[in-house]
Amino acid sequence: MAKIAVTASLLSLGQAAQPTFEEWAAEYGMNGDDDSMKTNYEANVCIIDELNDRDASATYAVNKFSAMTHDEFAKVYLNLKQRPSSDLPALEDVSAAVALDDSVDWDVTPVKDQGQCGSCWTFGVMGAIEGMNKIQTGNSVILSEQQLVDCDDDGINDGCNGGLTDYAYKYLTGKDLWTLASYPYVSGQSGHKNSCGSGSASGVSLSGYFTVPGSGSGSQGDSALAKALMTGPVTITVAADNQFANYHSGIMTGVPTECNLNHAILATGYGPNFWKIKNSWGAQWGDAGFAKFERSTSGCGPFGIFFQDAGFQPKLASHNLLV
Repeated sequence: MAKIAVTASLLSLGQAAQPTFEEWAAEYGMNGDDDSMKTNYEANVCIIDELNDRDASATYAVNKFSAMTHDEFAKVYLNLKQRPSSDLPALEDVSAAVALDDSVDWDVTPVKDQGQCGSCWTFGVMGAIEGMNKIQTGNSVILSEQQLVDCDDDGINDGCNGGLTDYAYKYLTGKDLWTLASYPYVSGQSGHKNSCGSGSASGVSLSGYFTVPGSGSGSQGDSALAKALMTGPVTITVAADNQFANYHSGIMTGVPTECNLNHAILATGYGPNFWKIKNSWGAQWGDAGFAKFERSTSGCGPFGIFFQDAGFQPKLASHNLLV
């Protein structure tokens, strides 16, 4: 039976009926005799059951990370860097007063998988550029995250060891962005950084980026992010926790609003009561790689998204646009 079919059949048993460790191990090709993994898995199932009991608006389920402790998971996947004290100036902001649409849902490029590499910052940026290019030109061009992993060596961004999204935008501005086909992604090598090679120009380039203001204010950030999303997808950052990591479907509610960040993702839309995002953990995570979580103006916003800036949005060079 196909992997997707097995997963669907297991989940159809109900929110509380997670597969046994042995079933999960067979599903994901793991060692079903590993006692340490089994202990971690059973602890995560307890967390998932508690989440399903607490949050009726979403479902939570086991996934490929379920035999890892949260610390093990965070070491690989949640290593967004902290902003240095001397920060880059924003090129432009998107704070003009506009009437908000009730909902937005952009058709962006397919979900990717960062693998065993702390490169979420590259996927949040390249996903936004791909999405904006698709909106503005009608063309679906798939770009190379490995270009940022290998070549963005500015003393802040450091390949699989983490980075910052605004510094990535600064690096890419004015450069030819390479296609994924010509410069493939190297997954499964945590901490690995190739020397910078060369790829084929995609025809997509940036003249800069827009800053979506947040400054820790939930009310300001909520409005600013919605305004920006009316134009196209936005690179955002979150403080991903167990609730986020174990998400499967629906709208996450009761999420934390503390002011900290550890993961870069892509905001692709919103509704009256939720934000929609595209993640970089593959299409098996969440709702085919996407997720929804509640809109909130408490604290620094849901999962801390309005802490510091609310996000960044690519500004494509004019020669990319259809006229």
